[in-house]
Amino acid sequence: MTNSQAVYDFLSGIRNRQVSATLAPEDLALLQQMNLVQTLAADQYAAAQSEVASLDASRAAIAQEDQERDRLSYVVQQEDAKTHSIRFAFEGHDKKTAALQQEAQDRAALQAATGEEATREQQFNQLLAKKSFLDTLVPSAGGYVGLTGAGLVELRDMTVRMYRISDVPFATYIQQSQQIDRELNELSDRGAQYAASLAAPLVAYDRSEVWATSLGLAKLQPNVAQGAQALLDAWSALHHLTSNEENRLMSAEIVTAVPQGLDASIPQLEELEKEVRHLGVPKESSLGVASMMLLGRRQDGTYATSTLPSFLQMTKSYESAALLAIVNQPIQDLWQKFSTLRGLFNSWGFSASEDVELASAFLSLSELPVQGLDTKLGIITRGMGTYLQYPLVASAILAAIPTLEANETLSLLEKAYEVVGRRAMPMSEPELICLAVRVIHGIRDETIGQLDTTAAARAVPPAPMGYMYGPRFFFVPVIVAHGSYFSTFSGVGGVHPGHAHVMGGGFAG
Repeated sequence: MTNSQAVYDFLSGIRNRQVSATLAPEDLALLQQMNLVQTLAADQYAAAQSEVASLDASRAAIAQEDQERDRLSYVVQQEDAKTHSIRFAFEGHDKKTAALQQEAQDRAALQAATGEEATREQQFNQLLAKKSFLDTLVPSAGGYVGLTGAGLVELRDMTVRMYRISDVPFATYIQQSQQIDRELNELSDRGAQYAASLAAPLVAYDRSEVWATSLGLAKLQPNVAQGAQALLDAWSALHHLTSNEENRLMSAEIVTAVPQGLDASIPQLEELEKEVRHLGVPKESSLGVASMMLLGRRQDGTYATSTLPSFLQMTKSYESAALLAIVNQPIQDLWQKFSTLRGLFNSWGFSASEDVELASAFLSLSELPVQGLDTKLGIITRGMGTYLQYPLVASAILAAIPTLEANETLSLLEKAYEVVGRRAMPMSEPELICLAVRVIHGIRDETIGQLDTTAAARAVPPAPMGYMYGPRFFFVPVIVAHGSYFSTFSGVGGVHPGHAHVMGGGFAG
């Protein structure tokens, strides 16, 4: 098939009602097969125009039939009132019989008129829809062509991506685009099933938190019954380790994800929880940090508790320190990138806060260099500011998707928002945006080359002292907006607006 630029020019011409570019018949047939365009031959267009020409006559007929139905309805009401009156009971037999017969005839006529009017209105609506369709058509190659609703959406998506897909065969592009749509729908459907299964057991949690956890599980385990039970088993087993319910739910999700199983994980987690507390992490935060240490188990079976103290000295955010500690990169390199990013946010006017620490930590784990990141992050932050009062952490999560340009990312977020919103409503706009962030985190969409469009960040190649799971299983703090929260994992202190922590995003791939 032809390249994406040619298809884009053709679709744009239809939208602008001036088609100058043409496509080969086989390419046009494929667009029609994909339900992106609709076509009519010249004779079909003429026949449709003839049908539509009867719209005015049909409208007049409906008006006349409506008047007749109203007349018959009034007559039947009068006759019904008469035959049910006391006076009617004293009428003679012949007069009663004639009146009842006349009422029955008029009632039958009313029913017939009502049916005919309904049929006429249905035909009229069909003609009106056909006229609306004809109004979207433009002449092309001896016939007529118009965009479908799906075609308009695809044209919008292509608009923000043409800078890199122009030379890509359109068939390759559309295949990946439709694959992403399928993945978003399948993931959201599965998330809805998880949310339904977990709603009653986790009734103490906010609905948006249950949904965020459900979307993470949907990425991890396609079998909803097994995944939900595994999460609940882990959640119950962690009851004795914390009174902090956010820590407990986050840790349960992590324990569900690690491959060694619940029986092996709980004793390890108990030891890690004691160890991180010994390193200075307070009780209200220790289970969450210990769970992240469990997640970052190295190939040799050891944990990142040996490097955690270094990062605890660099940041007061316990969660940020844990994220940095479990990455298989030199401490100095991570610290330099983290410091640079934190300085960038400070230069933008963000004061010291949990949001700044988390955003800096998350971006430090990404594949993107700091150079040039500020432009992409700035665009996304402005876009997210439409939905969130405090968009920094969500923007950092989105900016870290290495294969999507800023406007592409926002376009994908809008699509995810619509897909999740249809299933998770009623929920506030900020909450739905936060769920959409969780859905798309981990997506890779590189049109050029055969890539898994839903893969998570690339795993670190195995090494004797490398981490067992690597960054493929990033559990990143994802916002679930409630207005503000008191930090549960942080030593920064105070109120940190805009998100409550739910670990997420690491189940993709």
